[in-house]
Amino acid sequence: MRRHSGAEKAELLLAAARYLNETLELERVYDRFRELLAEAVPHGGVIVSSFDRGTGLISCDYAWVDGDKIDPAILPPLPLNREGGGMQSRVIVSGEPLLVNDVPEQVKDPAGVYYDVDREGRMRKLPDEGPPGVQSAMMLPVKHEGEVVGVVQLMHERARYDEEQLELAEGLIGLMAAAVRNARLHEQEQAEAAARARAEATAAEREHAARVLEAVGDGVFLLDDEGSIRFWNRASELVTGQRRGDVLGRPAGDVFGGWRAVAAEIPVSEGASPATPVTLPLEVDGRELWLSFVAVRSHGGVVYAFRDLTVERDLEAAKSDFIATVSHELRTPMTAVLGAAKTLLRDDIALSPERRQQLLEMIGAQGTRLTQITEEVLLANRLDRGDLRVDRERVDLAELVREAVEAMRERLPESVSLSMSTNGAAAALGDRGRIEQVLVNLIDNAIRYSPEGGEVVVRTAHSEASVRVEVADEGIGIPLAEQGSVFEKFYRGDPQHRAVPGGTGLGLYISRELVRRMGGTIGVRSRPGEGSTFFFELPRA
Repeated sequence: MRRHSGAEKAELLLAAARYLNETLELERVYDRFRELLAEAVPHGGVIVSSFDRGTGLISCDYAWVDGDKIDPAILPPLPLNREGGGMQSRVIVSGEPLLVNDVPEQVKDPAGVYYDVDREGRMRKLPDEGPPGVQSAMMLPVKHEGEVVGVVQLMHERARYDEEQLELAEGLIGLMAAAVRNARLHEQEQAEAAARARAEATAAEREHAARVLEAVGDGVFLLDDEGSIRFWNRASELVTGQRRGDVLGRPAGDVFGGWRAVAAEIPVSEGASPATPVTLPLEVDGRELWLSFVAVRSHGGVVYAFRDLTVERDLEAAKSDFIATVSHELRTPMTAVLGAAKTLLRDDIALSPERRQQLLEMIGAQGTRLTQITEEVLLANRLDRGDLRVDRERVDLAELVREAVEAMRERLPESVSLSMSTNGAAAALGDRGRIEQVLVNLIDNAIRYSPEGGEVVVRTAHSEASVRVEVADEGIGIPLAEQGSVFEKFYRGDPQHRAVPGGTGLGLYISRELVRRMGGTIGVRSRPGEGSTFFFELPRA
């Protein structure tokens, strides 16, 4: 074998250092190391192994046999023999290189574990499955800061190794070890950068998802496996009135009354199965809400999305009440009209002129009532469609109040008195006919909801920008919780018709919509048992 001079060795090692450090890819470092060895130390196989002191295992990182690279995973990890049995273990324990030119004899040592592998990756345990395919071997430690972290094996089937080759191989292995550390640091940096990028992407996705969940109109909250609230979006706050900071970490039962029973009624979607909505009543902060729930299981617990259907359910109930009310309201005058007409048509009885006149007046009065009901329903429909024309002209409200009060006095029951109090001329902008309609609705409402009698007073007042009309009564009053609903369609203060005469529940809704279209506002002040004051304001002319 050719001998290398000291200068040649130095030049070889310098060139090797440049060549190995030109790449930061670990596999290419190993390939270049093997190429350098081919020029310096003859060999038929190269195996680079790493040693993990934590597990005590020696694992193959790179293997080249008979001209071909083989999968390192073919060679099983070997436990370190701390007694020094086995050639690799002896090098790791001693920290010194090992040169063996009689491998067939060495593998007979029962204290070690030996394997042979060919270019096809077939592995044999030695010497149980036959003699080794190599004559000589060189085992050299790979060190970092004085500690052995791996072993490099060089093997040849015929040639014998000497100390000069061992020394040259040691120099190349030191350079390879440094290049491998750089490559692994680069891989670690790349992995950390990729992990940071993934973490940032995940955080961005979560932030985006959180923004989306904050923006959706449905309430969304997450319950962990212990039943505690871990997420609570803005819509959940708005629906329940419970702030995020007050509910996070608390059991759902602290927010939703009877949650355990409610949760048992909500099907939880698993995997790709579609969620099934269910609508249930819940008590939230003393209020009953009808909420439509869907639930989906996630890795962090169960995600619930809910929608407040309380208004919709109330509207459906109001519609049902409206149908029942209108049916009742229509049936009463129609029955009276039909009865009076049939009586007038009978020829088997003689009616006095006075009785005949009474029956005709009844038909007229009840016909008028039927017309009023029909007009209310049709007007409400036009308001809903937005095709009602409302004028904006100068109207003397004081004069209009006097006319409305005089007209309504003819309908007063004996137990109710009606008076007015005007503060001089009060000119406003609006539609005279529609203002009169609002006044009649409010006065009629005050009379009907004063079943025990009392005084109804209509007042006017004006400010710099508006004119105000108030209709005050001493009737049954309105609970505070219902005062926000009195102007809604189909609302009735006495839906069971026990205390007051019937009605369609459209009068106040029509009044509100008419006032709004004239650029005004309408409201109510009331206490149960003490009466109510309805008022509206219109822009001053």
